[in-house]
Amino acid sequence: MYPLKKKNMKLQKNIASTFLAFTVLFWVTSCELQEANENPNAVSEVNVNVLLPATQANMTWAIADFASQSASSLVQYMTGTLNVQFNISTYDYLPANFQTTWNNHYYAGAMTDLKTIIDLSSASGGSAHYRGVAKIQMAILLGYLVDLWGDVPFSQALDLEGFPQPSYDSGADLYQEVFRMLNEGIADLSGESSFSPAQNDLVFPAANETAWRANSRPRWIKTANAFKARFHNHLSKVDATGSAQQALQAIQAGTFVSNAEEMKVSFGNTPDAAGPWFGFLLGTFGQNNISVTQEFIDLLKDRVQPGVDDPRLEFYVSRNSNGVYVGTPNGGTTVTNRSILGPYVNAAQAPTNIITYVEVKFIEAEANLRLGQFDAAAAAFNAAVKASLLRVTGAGNAAYEAKYASETGSSIQVDGLEKIFTEKYIALFLQTEAWMDWRRSIPAGAPATASGIPNLEPAPGNLTDGAFPRRFLYPPSELDNNSANIPETSRLAKVFWDL
Repeated sequence: MYPLKKKNMKLQKNIASTFLAFTVLFWVTSCELQEANENPNAVSEVNVNVLLPATQANMTWAIADFASQSASSLVQYMTGTLNVQFNISTYDYLPANFQTTWNNHYYAGAMTDLKTIIDLSSASGGSAHYRGVAKIQMAILLGYLVDLWGDVPFSQALDLEGFPQPSYDSGADLYQEVFRMLNEGIADLSGESSFSPAQNDLVFPAANETAWRANSRPRWIKTANAFKARFHNHLSKVDATGSAQQALQAIQAGTFVSNAEEMKVSFGNTPDAAGPWFGFLLGTFGQNNISVTQEFIDLLKDRVQPGVDDPRLEFYVSRNSNGVYVGTPNGGTTVTNRSILGPYVNAAQAPTNIITYVEVKFIEAEANLRLGQFDAAAAAFNAAVKASLLRVTGAGNAAYEAKYASETGSSIQVDGLEKIFTEKYIALFLQTEAWMDWRRSIPAGAPATASGIPNLEPAPGNLTDGAFPRRFLYPPSELDNNSANIPETSRLAKVFWDL
């Protein structure tokens, strides 16, 4: 059978891999059931209240758990030193490595419940705001599926009984579906709704529905526009001019204006309640399965001048017991007394970044550069770098900004894309999106061994003779039960926008 689980199995799925997610879900259920007892007309609406936080927990894990770990190794922020992580770094990863992500977090996890929210909200007639949030989340997850795997099931995928072996939709067609759902989500949120999220919205929580409508609803709309800009920008190889114009239109429609508005998820500030990366690090660093690469440390070391590092380095990476930064060469074995990740990620309170103001400003810079609007490109680039320093370190840095955030309309024309992709790579540390950018920066039609920006070298002993992987692999549940519909099984095949 196709891996979507039936309803009576949903309590078995790993909705968040943390105690807090279950605690929040129980708390929300109790509160909303009490509200339903007071309002007999809200019976169907209780279901969407209960389902929403579960979808958001699953969405966060889908984006920032194994997918992020894998992407971070593929762009060499990290390198695996043992087991599955080592296989990813040497391009020897297997279909089985992606089963939990594909099934538990995407399809049988968030997307099945999001469809239920959309259906219930449409039937009730009074939950348009829930439907809007659900459509935006569905669009986000579908976009990630295409970006990571390529063609995937969708039009038939959420109806297991009707389509036990769903067909695969083309990535290009699914991107249009992504844009449609984002637009519909914005429309739903722009209208009235008798019933809105509040504290059960884990992404943009509010004390009550009135506060949610006033404060959280605009942030969801800004998030949708930010994702429209991101997904249009992904089409830079397909249509350099059109994608840039569409990305800027999405930004101009209204999106984040500061670090304070961006989309990031914080589950809690204790080890049993933290987000995906910290939970992962609690186990794997003790087992020496993964390490910061020496290559990434070298990029940030002495970046301003000899003896003056990128100020984000100490937040991204911790010094070892000797007070220095020591990474593992990509594809190498564990180095003695190596550094571990720093407090930016390796802390219980560290949020999971989904899409940020910094990323939006980099998109704005790239789109303007491709359109020959160089003054605007320089201004957006400078703002992006400064915002990254502020959000990571809590302060600006005059020396770094003087060297890397003082572009003009003239200077940005010299190696402008190199500057944008490099600084964005540093700013998106450990985010899945960094792998999308790196693949986009490979020239169209280049050999399979050509690198994107920054320039990477395959790990020694890699499985692919130096060719860079361009997609994840379909999991065993698909290979075993839906093989007739699978379009591609090579890790070297490209998603539709990666020409």
